[in-house]
Amino acid sequence: MAGDIVLLAAALFSAVLMFRQTEDTSEEQSLLLKVSCLALVFVALAALGRLTLTDSGQDIETLQRMLDNLALYAALPLLATVMAGQAMQWHWSRAGWGRWLLGLFALFELCRRMGLGEAYTLAIGIAISFVLLGAALRLHGTFARLASAGSGLLLAVAVCSPLLPVPPLPAFVLSSALAAALPLFAFALLSQVKQPSPQ
Repeated sequence: MAGDIVLLAAALFSAVLMFRQTEDTSEEQSLLLKVSCLALVFVALAALGRLTLTDSGQDIETLQRMLDNLALYAALPLLATVMAGQAMQWHWSRAGWGRWLLGLFALFELCRRMGLGEAYTLAIGIAISFVLLGAALRLHGTFARLASAGSGLLLAVAVCSPLLPVPPLPAFVLSSALAAALPLFAFALLSQVKQPSPQ
């Protein structure tokens, strides 16, 4: 429970931090911040669900599983895509982000039906980590690079370690790793959106 409280606080803090900057940036970068805020709200909802949906029952378990899946298979890939977009100066429309989110839902459902759930989870964790590490190489400023790389490594620990043949980490450690990754991501992204875009 303590880990979920920390995660909820970190997700909301990071979302508020970025949302407050949406009015002071260009339209393209404001959209990146808003997509990040949406992803962080997904993570916050999953943490809130674990704190409040404490009754037993199939419906409650199904709802919590849906919230957890939303955070893992939609929110985290969205965050990685945002950082890649900022690093590479790729800018999508709102419709483009909507299609990407629907694509993430469809890809998860396809892998689930094929019985590839664990392999897909491991692939998601590795891909997110590599994207954030790769993006770090293109960011401006040492702090931003370290924050993006640190976020990628922490997300890899949170997502991948339960599936690896090693002694499992406590749930509090996994939640704390994810919680620490979110403000690092926010600080890295915010340090870039305040930079003038290259001409």
